[in-house]
Amino acid sequence: MGCRASFPVFAASCPSAGLACMSHSDRAANHAGLRVPRFLSFPTQHLHGGRSLLLIIVRGMEIFRMDAKAEKLALFRYGLIAPLIIERLPRGELTRRAQEIAARTYDIPHSKRTSVSVDTLLDWALRYRNGGFEALAPKPREDRGQSRTVTPQLASLIERLKRENPHRTGTTLLRELALSSGQDTPALSASTLYRFLKQRGLSEKQLLAPAVHKKFEAEHSNQIWQADMLFGPWVRRVNGGRMQAFLHATLDDASRLIPHAQFYASQGLDASLDCLRHAVAARGLPARLYIDNAKIYRSPQLARIAASLGILIVHSRPYQPEGRGKIERFFRTVRDQFLANLDPKHALSLEELNDRLWIWIESVYHRSEHSALGSTPLARWQRDIEQIRQLPPATDLRRLFFHRLDRVVRRDSTFLLHNRLYEAPPHLAGQRVEVRFDPLDAAEVEIWFQGKLDIAARPVDPVVNGQLPSVKRTAAAEPEPTGINFVELLKQKQEKE
Repeated sequence: MGCRASFPVFAASCPSAGLACMSHSDRAANHAGLRVPRFLSFPTQHLHGGRSLLLIIVRGMEIFRMDAKAEKLALFRYGLIAPLIIERLPRGELTRRAQEIAARTYDIPHSKRTSVSVDTLLDWALRYRNGGFEALAPKPREDRGQSRTVTPQLASLIERLKRENPHRTGTTLLRELALSSGQDTPALSASTLYRFLKQRGLSEKQLLAPAVHKKFEAEHSNQIWQADMLFGPWVRRVNGGRMQAFLHATLDDASRLIPHAQFYASQGLDASLDCLRHAVAARGLPARLYIDNAKIYRSPQLARIAASLGILIVHSRPYQPEGRGKIERFFRTVRDQFLANLDPKHALSLEELNDRLWIWIESVYHRSEHSALGSTPLARWQRDIEQIRQLPPATDLRRLFFHRLDRVVRRDSTFLLHNRLYEAPPHLAGQRVEVRFDPLDAAEVEIWFQGKLDIAARPVDPVVNGQLPSVKRTAAAEPEPTGINFVELLKQKQEKE
């Protein structure tokens, strides 16, 4: 009788406490003269971020919710009164069993008490008969969530002060409240203030939290492309040494297919535009290109190319990368499944690294089922292939992606482009021309003058160019004299007067 248990244990002669509750028949309860509602219970901690809740489904489909603390206490109380409610008992036997249960000591959840009185046990049993399992849970306070210290006027003032400047600290708020009320000390404690701010969503973190981003997905392939850059591994230089490679990639939002991805020696605009050019050549034109807010993606070169191709450039908001989650997830797949499996003892060149990358993309990534799609990226992209917008066959895509820069031709008929001299025709000396070129292959440079292609520029060797004779301009023929002179005309006019 003096044993102590964290949960009551009864003799084997007593029926299991859970059998009556889980029964789908009311016959046993009606035979005992008890109004025990039928209910089912199941844990829901997987639905609430780990916080256990108990859903009680009673007759009439009404749902009651308990938090973990209330559930634990209700289960403890039910374990104590189960022998009193599972069968019909005479009054004397009911009291005797209650006295027997009350004589023991227990570890009562969330309480320092170790015993329960007979009257309390009988009260719990009555509450169970009238209201079911949920009636055993402690009733929440009617003023729960309402501060008894913070008056409505004070609450309004605190909210206005905090919204006016979300960076106001609790200490500053307390001082301002005390000074504004003409008192030496504030009307509430620091803990009460912090609790009030958190309950009302007025903490600095809550007020300055970024807007919630909804998950989105394009309806058709090539409706939205995402583009970004990933810092890659170190590769072997052609002339010896090592350098870091940068992975530029484009991803189709609807299918997760990769129109093009390639490692480059540069992380700048030149590499990004080359990747986009290969992507358009391989998979057609996207309607929108979703990129971040970096400087290279706000280049006029990209804006001009997009306008020529009929592509709408959409920039994500600064410091909010959530919208580019799909391509970030692709980069994680590249790190986990491709880069992690490269042999660190064997240094690859940039070309060798790209060869292995495309073998992996074409044979593994494009042909593996995507969990969010239920199909492979390649199969999902091909489903909309009839809607893909293609370039006209006569389009010279390479020249369409040429960079365009203005240069002034020097008197020696040369101009400087990326620290390299090029020769222009002599008649363009001193003129401003437009130079069009492929930044990754500067062997071909076009000179445009007054909106028309003039000639292809030729690279110049400064040493050889200095040894060549200067090209003299052809002297223009002198015009016939007009015989008109301003001073002489004035003299003739005066003589006439």
